Amino acid sequence: MLWSKLSASAENDYIDFKREWYSKDKLGEVDLVHDILCMSNSLSDSPDRYIIFGVDEDKITKAKSFYDVSKDKNCRQSADIIQTLRNYMSVIPNIELIREQTDSGYIDIIKIMPVARELPYVLNKECQAQKPDGKKVTVRKEWIYSRNSDRNTPKDECCTKAELEELFARKRGEHLPILERFSMYLDDIHNWKHPKSEYEIAESETAYYYSLNHKFKIVRSNRDLDKTISLSLANSYDELLTDTCIDVDYWNYRNTQNYCYDDCINLFNVELWADNTLIEVFNITGMFIKHFNYDRYYGSYYVPNRMHLIESDITINNSSDIEKLLVWKICKLLFHFNLYDGCNLVTGDASRILEILNYNYLQNPSEYRKQNEDWLYQPIKSK
Repeated sequence: MLWSKLSASAENDYIDFKREWYSKDKLGEVDLVHDILCMSNSLSDSPDRYIIFGVDEDKITKAKSFYDVSKDKNCRQSADIIQTLRNYMSVIPNIELIREQTDSGYIDIIKIMPVARELPYVLNKECQAQKPDGKKVTVRKEWIYSRNSDRNTPKDECCTKAELEELFARKRGEHLPILERFSMYLDDIHNWKHPKSEYEIAESETAYYYSLNHKFKIVRSNRDLDKTISLSLANSYDELLTDTCIDVDYWNYRNTQNYCYDDCINLFNVELWADNTLIEVFNITGMFIKHFNYDRYYGSYYVPNRMHLIESDITINNSSDIEKLLVWKICKLLFHFNLYDGCNLVTGDASRILEILNYNYLQNPSEYRKQNEDWLYQPIKSK
């Protein structure tokens, strides 16, 4: 339950309590847009921000009172909130609406998940309403609103210069540890560049750099380009599994078909550099799988080396777990440039190779070997 994680917190730079929902008139729409805009541009270190309805906090004692939102006629749906934002913004943060039950009734939580490289969020047209006294309330087009501590930037003001500078620093990832910064930049894959040379293969390395910050680059050694391992040399499924983590279906296919004679892998290292400093080295496996699970050959795919998967901080249960890893983002980058350097790929989907990995093995290699030792080491059938 999300509320159990948030209930002990007072209002701060990522939590805002509301006794009730915004009214459904234009004034309520202005308040909704303004509050989400401020939360999205908050200087909080929390990746997610929350506007919580049905909770009222005493400003002095910080004691909380609860009001059941299931009785609130102004409740909105997630789609309504997203559409309202799209009416005024060309780029919106990720939004999720969650209803949870407490001992005092139901509360609603707007979960706001801004993307750092999209900061700052702004309106592309004014959001305006008129009060009963005739005064207009406006959230301004292209003004930058933020949240500092438990205070939103007022609607008639811009955020401070210091807040603005911090927002743009976060847009560049300067608040992140270096590997998280690499991860953020790799999510922006189309801003990576690969300066090509006519003599590139003869050179000792291939480099990719982030065009928005040239100090960040990824280097692949070319010394291993001709060091391939033919999968036809694997004499047992255990040998194949150790090198590739490929599912047993491929092994069975190879034993019954004669289409795997030129399938191979290429093992190589990739280095992450920042400001001329070597940050990390990852091991990558390039896979040339010609027929199995494919209509025809379209090019090489890339996966993290087996040890990155087995020794990961998270248990690898499925492809989604691999896609969370920094090393997988590097694989996607390599695939991206393989795709645009002349390979005839149809799907352009780097994750397709993840569909044929053995996740039972990756969850617990020793246990998998123990449970399947009766056939795992058997040699390939003679044809």
